[in-house]
Amino acid sequence: MKERRIREELTNVRELLADLFQSGLMNAPESLQKRLSREETYVRQYGMDWLADRLKELLEQLEKRRHVIGSENAVEVCSLFCKISAFVEEGIRQSGLDEAGIRISQKEWEQED
Repeated sequence: MKERRIREELTNVRELLADLFQSGLMNAPESLQKRLSREETYVRQYGMDWLADRLKELLEQLEKRRHVIGSENAVEVCSLFCKISAFVEEGIRQSGLDEAGIRISQKEWEQED
């Protein structure tokens, strides 16, 4: 079921965001940046282009941060991180509702037979 796979992918992104936050968003290790790049590819495959574009943008910002001392572009990174996080949480909520709606309609359809 595509809805379930999309929810799983959004959950993966949520876990990645938590890992980024815990590791220090402004000094994210290269391993997390590689995961971010992979997730960008995966979510794009599911048609979530807005999210993929924001993940790519976040990756670019984090790569720039690796060579900067101080708080330059910190506000932009944090703002982007929050937008992505809000989108992911809403996506997970909505996919759960969609999946529940499908199950309900299937049960109603079965009862009519």
